[in-house]
Amino acid sequence: MKILILGITGRTGLLVAEEALKRGYKVSGIARDPSKINLKDVDITKGTPYDFETVKKAIEGCDAVISTLNIFPASQGIFGKITSPLDGMSVAMKNTVSLMKEKGIKRIILMTALGVGDSANQIPWFFKFLMKISNIKYAYADHDRQEKVLEDSGLDWTVVRPVYLSDENNNLSILHNINGEGFIKSKISRNAVAHLMLDCIEKNLFIHQKPGISND
Repeated sequence: MKILILGITGRTGLLVAEEALKRGYKVSGIARDPSKINLKDVDITKGTPYDFETVKKAIEGCDAVISTLNIFPASQGIFGKITSPLDGMSVAMKNTVSLMKEKGIKRIILMTALGVGDSANQIPWFFKFLMKISNIKYAYADHDRQEKVLEDSGLDWTVVRPVYLSDENNNLSILHNINGEGFIKSKISRNAVAHLMLDCIEKNLFIHQKPGISND
């Protein structure tokens, strides 16, 4: 199996790629600067998933898609300037869905965040306040748009909505809720998210569902 990983240069996307390779999958990705990808045996297409032709080239020969894209520059803080298009994720998803339909690819796993769309009531009041006063709101708005693109796609999609992402990658345990039903905690390791997204492909987990996820 070959998997297209959108967001492969990000912290979570890189972990997805590393784990996919460990599991014996072939990996394709997109990067503005391919030299930043220090992984062997990965097919990297230069460009961005905002461009249809770039996605068309990268998805060739793939059997499934995983997206960990984000427009928010986490390294610059929550008030940092967003330099990418504010519709970057949703346009990338439209490109991807169109090409998946054309090529007969059915399975796609998308990472957004708890608090997107109908999970807005599951986040604490102080984070809702931060969203209103910071640039996080732009990322959440586009996450909502790309979720809706998938809902209308007819594909076998899964949306995972992690809580606060941690770089403490030793914890792979998972708690999940569906439509707010089920107990989850406040933090999850990026590595746990990476493992779960690949498990969703391998085990056909959460098809047409949007689980909120945390570590146990």
